Amino acid sequence: MTADFPSPPARPDARLVVLHAERGDPHARLARALADLEGAGWGLTLAGEAALARQLGALLGPGTVRVDERLGVSRAALANFGLAAAGLDADWTGARAVWLAEPDERLLRRAERLGVPVIVDATLAPGGGWFAQGATYVVYRHGMTLTGFGDTDLALLFGQGEAPTPAAPAPSDTAVALALRDVATLPLRLARVARTVGAMAERLGGGALPFGPTALLLPPESAPDTPWAPGGVLAATRSVDGGVVFTPGLQDAETALALLRGETPAAPAPAAREGGRTEDRRPEREDEGRFRRDRDRFRRDRGGRAEGPTTGTGTEAPRFARLPEPDRPEPDEARPDQPDSPPTRVTFEAPVTEAPAPQAPTPAEPEEEVWTPEIVFSGSDYAEPAPLPIPVSDGPDEPELEVQPPLAEPEAEQPAEEEAPSTEEQATDEAPSTEDAAPEPQPDPVPAAPDLAPDLPVTTEAGAAPDPAADLTDEQAAIYARLREWRNAEAKRQEVSRFIIASNATLAEIARRVPYTMDDLKAVRGMGPERLRKYGEKLLEVVRG
Repeated sequence: MTADFPSPPARPDARLVVLHAERGDPHARLARALADLEGAGWGLTLAGEAALARQLGALLGPGTVRVDERLGVSRAALANFGLAAAGLDADWTGARAVWLAEPDERLLRRAERLGVPVIVDATLAPGGGWFAQGATYVVYRHGMTLTGFGDTDLALLFGQGEAPTPAAPAPSDTAVALALRDVATLPLRLARVARTVGAMAERLGGGALPFGPTALLLPPESAPDTPWAPGGVLAATRSVDGGVVFTPGLQDAETALALLRGETPAAPAPAAREGGRTEDRRPEREDEGRFRRDRDRFRRDRGGRAEGPTTGTGTEAPRFARLPEPDRPEPDEARPDQPDSPPTRVTFEAPVTEAPAPQAPTPAEPEEEVWTPEIVFSGSDYAEPAPLPIPVSDGPDEPELEVQPPLAEPEAEQPAEEEAPSTEEQATDEAPSTEDAAPEPQPDPVPAAPDLAPDLPVTTEAGAAPDPAADLTDEQAAIYARLREWRNAEAKRQEVSRFIIASNATLAEIARRVPYTMDDLKAVRGMGPERLRKYGEKLLEVVRG
């Protein structure tokens, strides 16, 4: 018996949503759906990176494979199957293939001219459409991005034309089942990660370089490695030869930045608030229970009855234990049947008019004193205002008064009861009075020159130093801007002044000359031997873009 099923959606990413509900071989369904996503003719599911290296060894044959150092490909796994991994700096002639990450058109055209197959690593960003740009193979080294977690050994290989014979073991059925379930959310996860990466790239500035749409490349040793690989739902870092690969996962930018700074992200606080509220209510409940016990004891001493109802045996029923509290709903639980006891109800008793039995006087609790501010008024008599030090004229009709400093007033006589002044006060009193003499003019204080950072141009009163980049062309200005961004990021990483690394004038001269070798850079004014040794290669990389 056959049944008609609706045709799969035309969009490859839309098919991923219903992929787990389709019928057929799970391995074939997963490989076919992801091959459609990549625009490939065939796809193979493999049991991890070692199986991927074995399959590539069978396809390419023994030889050298040029590998992008930022990928962190297992060189040992390739060597086990006759493939020697080497960097991209040397000549590509004679290489079995080049394994690239996010290649640009220049690298793709170079491989095409030399006739070298191109393997594009799309592990962190599936669905890049690399076959339309000239790729020979597309690989996923692990299934971290597909499932969100690294608990499966899964790798995939895609290509065009006729599918090759599998030469490596296939993944387990459990790994494929998890991938079929989790790829339904793959497009949404990739979109969110791309937005977070864009926001973090703006906040980090020149301290991070884009590494595809879903990752950033940080400077070396800028963050410790996480136990899990990049590409999953959690923010992750992994050190490679070219720096540190960072993926934020599904976490927000603040949490990801806290991971980069080595801080522990703050845990959500609702549970802590709930626990604190329970602890705060505990003293109130204890006081309430103590009050009820004292009240019932007081009623029994008077010969009355306790407020709580009694059971058929004469014992008091724990009515208060069953009543819901104002801040806690009554639990939904079964209660024992009590046929002989009256129905539970809440009654309000009238006040007792009888004279209460004489009770021992209980000490009244001291009332809490309320503090009120006390206003204290001064008791001193009205004092005549002190004379002004400079006489003030009574008006334009009065003659002008001569401005003169005030004379020293005679000291007030001390009463006889007071003790004799101390030696220090006597020395002060015996000092000659100098108020009658005219005050000596004091020289104006000379403002201290501000401390300048190293290599800053000295500014004069006539005007600031000229901008070293004022005469640069648009292309040179772009190089100058990249150099400044790199210089500022490097200074922040080393926690030194940015002008210790290179001044603006030196960077402008580099942008003006556009050096491509160390000899060209050595001719730039300001590039000494030590600075050339420490930063020469980085400066040339920034100039080349």
